[in-house]
Amino acid sequence: MSEEANSVSFVPVIVGGNRGAYSLARAFYEAYQVKTNLISPMIIGPIGNSRIIKHYIQPGIDDLDLFFETIHQIGRDYPNMKKIIFGADDRYAELLIRTKDRFGDDWIIPYVDEPVFLRATNKESFYAICEKAGVPYPKTVVMDEFSLDLPFEFPIIIKPSNAIIYQGLHFEGKEKVFIGRDEKDLERIYHLVRDNGYTDNLILQEYVPGDDTYLGVVTVYTSPRDKEIKLIAFGHILLEDHTPSAIGNHLTIWAREERKIVASVRKLIAETEFYGFSNFDVKYDKRKDDYVFFELNGRLGVSNYYVTASGNNVAKYYVEDFIAKKKLGLTINTNEALFTMTPKKLLLKYIESDVLRKKVKELYKDGKDVHPLDAPFEVSPKRKFYVLASKFNYYKKFKEYPPEE
Repeated sequence: MSEEANSVSFVPVIVGGNRGAYSLARAFYEAYQVKTNLISPMIIGPIGNSRIIKHYIQPGIDDLDLFFETIHQIGRDYPNMKKIIFGADDRYAELLIRTKDRFGDDWIIPYVDEPVFLRATNKESFYAICEKAGVPYPKTVVMDEFSLDLPFEFPIIIKPSNAIIYQGLHFEGKEKVFIGRDEKDLERIYHLVRDNGYTDNLILQEYVPGDDTYLGVVTVYTSPRDKEIKLIAFGHILLEDHTPSAIGNHLTIWAREERKIVASVRKLIAETEFYGFSNFDVKYDKRKDDYVFFELNGRLGVSNYYVTASGNNVAKYYVEDFIAKKKLGLTINTNEALFTMTPKKLLLKYIESDVLRKKVKELYKDGKDVHPLDAPFEVSPKRKFYVLASKFNYYKKFKEYPPEE
C-alpha cells in the first residue's frame, strides 16, 4: 500500500455492477492498492473474476431493510475504518442520497442532499437552470398531455424528464432516448411510454445536427468544503452505442482540452450548488459554434475511466477531499488519452473525419489507448476472455444497429 493510502484508513464501497463501478474500483486500486467492496444483485461480466473486488451479493437492494443488512455486515467486517460509498448509476446514487441519515458516523456519502440532486438532475428543471444561467441548451418543450404544437421541425429528440423513474421500467420497445421522425412517430412513442407506466413529463427537443463525433462529456469535481471547482475534464465522443437499450453509452472518448465549455460549467455549478463529481452531456452545435448542454448527471459517469486515464485519478479526488481534507487546486485537463471499448478496426470504420481518424491512429501509436475493463493486473483467464469477447461483440451490435448519421 502506498504511503498516501497509509495516511488515511478507509474502505471503498460501491453499489451496482456496471463498467462504471469497475472503473472506479480500478482507480482506487491504482491510486491506493486497496480492494473495493461491491454490493450488487449478482456478479456480471464487468465486475466478474477480478482481483480488486470483494463481492457482497444482495438481490434485494431495493428493499431498504435488506440493503442495510449488507451495509451493517460491511460495518462489522471493517469496524475501525472509514467507509466511503458510491452509487454506480442514477438509481443507486439517489438511493444513497435518500438514506444518508441511516448510515453511521463511520460512513461517508459523498453526494449532495436530495433537493439539490433532484433539481439538478431532473431534465425539466435543468433547462430552467440553463435559461437562468445563460447556458446554451437545445430548444425544448415539456410535454405532459399529448400535443403536436411544436416550435421546431422534425426529427426531434424525445426523452423522459425523470431518468430515475424511467430506469426502473422495463417494456418492449423501450429506448433510453427516442428519435421522432414525424408526427405519427411522436404519437406512437408518447403512448408507448405512457401505457407502460411512465407518468412524469416528457422532454421534446430540437435535433442538433452532427454524428457521434459532435458529442462530448464533461466530468467536474467540486469540493463540498469551499464549493469551488477542482477538476474539469472534457471528453470528445468518437463513437457511441446505438443499441436501443444502451443508446447514449459512450464507447470511445478522446480526452483532450476544450476551453469552450469552461464558462458554462462554472455557471451551472454555481447555479445548482452541486458538489462532488458531476458530469454533463453536451453536443457541439456548428450553427452556433458552441456546445449545448443536455443534462447533468449527479455522479461519476459510467465511462469515468477516461478521466483517470488522462492523469486525473477520480478516486484521489474523493479521498483527498472527503477523508484526508487536503486543499485541492483547480485542474482543467490538457492531457490526451483514448478510452475505447471497441476493436481499433471497428472504431476507425465509423469515424468519417480524416482529421479524427489521423488523431486516433496517433493515440494508438503513442500507446495512449485504454480499455477500462482490461487492467494489466487482472490475471484471470475467464476475465480476459470476457473482455475480449465483449470487445468483438460490438461487430455484431453495429451490424444490427449502425450509426444513422
